[in-house]
Amino acid sequence: MIWADLLDGLEAELTGDPAGDLPWHPPAGLGPLPEHLEDRARTILRAQTSRARQLRTELDTLRGHLGALDRIPQSLPEAVYLDIDG
Repeated sequence: MIWADLLDGLEAELTGDPAGDLPWHPPAGLGPLPEHLEDRARTILRAQTSRARQLRTELDTLRGHLGALDRIPQSLPEAVYLDIDG
């Protein structure tokens, strides 16, 4: 694997096309990042940081929704309607 391939995989993961298994581990033996790829690597890092922030926000929202569902009384499990206006 070369640096360009590694960066291609990281970019693919940002667009929702996972290239590998989690957790990710850097491949061994690549050596230092070539200077001509530094800007691309920084751009990917910024995009990953932004996506991580977005995912934390989505997770907080989902936790709020799950909390609301937990507050729905479960005394009548056969009920099929939920009053969301009242």
